[in-house]
Amino acid sequence: MFRLSTILCLVLGSLKLVRGQPDQTEIDALYRTLAAGAPSHQVIEPRVPLSTNDDTVSPLIDLQVYAPPVVPTDGSKCTVELLTHDFGDGSYGVPAIVPYNPPQQASCGSPGSWAAITLNLTVFSNGTQYDRLSSLYLSNVEIWRHSSAEPTKTGTVWTIVKDVTHYGALFSAPGQLLMDFSNIVSAGLGLDGVFHVTLSGTFYAPTRRAPKPATSDLILPITNLSPDQANFFTIADDLGGTANVSVPRNAQRAVLEIYASGNSEEEFWYLNTPDAFLPYFPASAGLIGKGPFREVQALVDGRLAGVVWPHAVIYTGGITPTNWRPLTAYGTYDQPTYFVDVTPFLPLLADGGEHAITLRVRGQGESPSINSNWFVSGSLHLWLGKSSISGKITQYEAPADAHSSTVGGASRGNETVWASITADRSIVVESLLHGDSGSEVVRFEQHLGYTNKQEYAGEGFVQWGVQMTEGTTTSTINGKTVLRDAFSFPLSVFSNYTLYDLQFGGYGSAINQTYSRVLLSPVLAHGTHTTLSIQHAQGSVGMDDAPGLRHAINGTGATDQQFAFTTDSGETYFRSIAAKNDAWLRDEVWGTLRDAEPPVPKQQIFPGVGRGSGGRWAGLWGGARSERPSVVGVGSSGWCF
Repeated sequence: MFRLSTILCLVLGSLKLVRGQPDQTEIDALYRTLAAGAPSHQVIEPRVPLSTNDDTVSPLIDLQVYAPPVVPTDGSKCTVELLTHDFGDGSYGVPAIVPYNPPQQASCGSPGSWAAITLNLTVFSNGTQYDRLSSLYLSNVEIWRHSSAEPTKTGTVWTIVKDVTHYGALFSAPGQLLMDFSNIVSAGLGLDGVFHVTLSGTFYAPTRRAPKPATSDLILPITNLSPDQANFFTIADDLGGTANVSVPRNAQRAVLEIYASGNSEEEFWYLNTPDAFLPYFPASAGLIGKGPFREVQALVDGRLAGVVWPHAVIYTGGITPTNWRPLTAYGTYDQPTYFVDVTPFLPLLADGGEHAITLRVRGQGESPSINSNWFVSGSLHLWLGKSSISGKITQYEAPADAHSSTVGGASRGNETVWASITADRSIVVESLLHGDSGSEVVRFEQHLGYTNKQEYAGEGFVQWGVQMTEGTTTSTINGKTVLRDAFSFPLSVFSNYTLYDLQFGGYGSAINQTYSRVLLSPVLAHGTHTTLSIQHAQGSVGMDDAPGLRHAINGTGATDQQFAFTTDSGETYFRSIAAKNDAWLRDEVWGTLRDAEPPVPKQQIFPGVGRGSGGRWAGLWGGARSERPSVVGVGSSGWCF
């Protein structure tokens, strides 16, 4: 078991405080509860491990730890199937498209009055397949971004439940549901895994204790609006993607919700090498340039309105695939979203005309500043009133780009190379608005900090790195806080590819990652939620000597995670879980939401399993991806390796 004291050292050691990041008092209680452990009534019993020697025919159950949605327990509800589809041969660039109609059953409550809405996504696949990104849209608005597991020969299944209550305005009207899950089945590539998808929705009728929340009245898509393709913008330049919107004159509040993830040469954006240091390494090292710092920018008619410094979501095939099976990195099956309050721009947006909302990504390279590519989309959430909004922007401080610097050097003969990247930025936009509530001062501000330290040895085949991304986004109305997003995202990566090019080569890594976020958002309309995820993963992969696309034929992987979630209404969810070589070592769950997402069944827990290449990996993982990513860590120093 990876000791909690070591994990806390990883998270807290030498981390520089940035103005506004989560206050230690906000997360101390979560650390204390995790350290105390689960209630003693939870007993873990051993079982035979899953391995090829067991003649096991049941599928491997994968999971991402997440906080179960907080839903009413004292009223009626209904569950309806929304989509079933097999994403196999011919599904690349061919989404599943079905009509959506609001449920009419009495147990659901009347359309638009729901206290909560949740979606259940269950996927089964068997065979060999890459991790594939999927995205789900309702009426051209992205409502879920998800990446698949890399399946096993005997099958892999995963399920996750997402709270989509804040999209109630979309679910209240007929529309089109589009799911893109581009997949390739090819005998020539050794890829035969098909994703069998079932999506259902549960609608909760309002009660006296749980009325309809004050979510937005109108949601406008900030997407490419395609009727038959994924709706996110595919960004490979500095221009980004733009949607034209018409905001009603009576809009009283406006907040952008943003999805953003790197793909292809930007999948490991947080690990990329500054361009100035690429000449230090041979091309065979496979390093990718344009540096590790990325900023997603939101612009209103060309004026910067706010930014996102995203959490690094590591997919199931990321860095070392054996690290993430059966326990994935946080955010894999449900990527986090981010919020920019554009209410200060309403005097411009709500003038009855059409306006441009642009989402773009800035990196550290030149012409363009990023590699290819990023998938970015957004939605504009609007709260409507009785009177037309008016006013003016009274303060605007938003530099075009973050302030950043890069320094580094090399030892004699380039035996070791190092680079240090820092960035910071502040944004303030304030307006005096006149609307339903009279005159109001609306202020949006951001204070963000970033550090990244990279070290290389062995001509770039051995790499270390530590990254810290942290800060706070806030919005106030007459001094009252209505949006607060205080976050800290530490990440450290060690990787070794010195044996990669051998006939039967291999590679491995050790990764530490934390997601710490205190979030109050008017879009979500659920009070303050605090989330803490601490993960340590390490593993290795051995490969065959096939020409072309090499196959992983064995490997080891171990992942340990501590997770805590609390709400200001008193709901809690705590989980301490570990897996190794496709077997569960530990799973303890406690808190008020325990029954909504219980632990792995006791009979599936096998303490102490560690079969290495003789375990379930052998013969079951052939054909999974073995391409070499740019594996460099990023961030601040002080990790307790």
